[in-house]
Amino acid sequence: MQINLQPLVICAKTISDAWFQIIYHIFERGYLQPIQRGSFEKEQIRYQLPSLVVFIERPWEDMVPEIPPHLGIPSPTNLEYIQDYFAEYLMNPELAPNETYRYSSRIHYPMPKGGTQLERVIQMLKETPLTNQAVIEVGTPEDHDICYGKDGKLDPPCLRIIDFKVIPIEDKLILTVSVYFRSWDLWAGFPTNLGGIELLKQYVAMEAGLENGPMYAYSAGAHIYGYQLDLVKTRIFKK
Repeated sequence: MQINLQPLVICAKTISDAWFQIIYHIFERGYLQPIQRGSFEKEQIRYQLPSLVVFIERPWEDMVPEIPPHLGIPSPTNLEYIQDYFAEYLMNPELAPNETYRYSSRIHYPMPKGGTQLERVIQMLKETPLTNQAVIEVGTPEDHDICYGKDGKLDPPCLRIIDFKVIPIEDKLILTVSVYFRSWDLWAGFPTNLGGIELLKQYVAMEAGLENGPMYAYSAGAHIYGYQLDLVKTRIFKK
């Protein structure tokens, strides 16, 4: 099997639009990969893209993927779930008893000189909006030793970095966000993750007095799992 190593580049209006374009192309651009480490280790396969680059022009519109009712399958997320994901997994740093981390515990990590990582980034954007330093680090080197999933196996954070950039357009300062996922469940994770990150971007824009803008996303491990193949084929009308 010949694998196309060029990135799948998606330019979309909304998160729902981007999600459909990706799953529509995954069978022609992806490759089968056994899972040797992490979630579903030695239990599932992944249909994975060599590289994924996504631009979403209006991520605040149409976050929830549309599933035609006659297909008889549920949408992988809904607006309430996205809002809960934002509130609990991106904004609430308190860990549950069985958690070794969550994205919010890194986003709101207390800084040596006071405040949290998110607060520091917002202050930076207020004072110097055109900075290239407004970056939230989610991943750390120690993750290879300390981050365990619910199955008791090492599973470092999939989301590694959240990078805020302001672009001056005419008389406006437009806030964008770029995210990188080391591994990314495209069917179920993609719309919820990006919906929650969009709400985070809206919060940062409001706090820093900026205009809300587009979103960029990258991954070298974007995939669907074997158990999702039939769902994907049903949604894209592929036998």
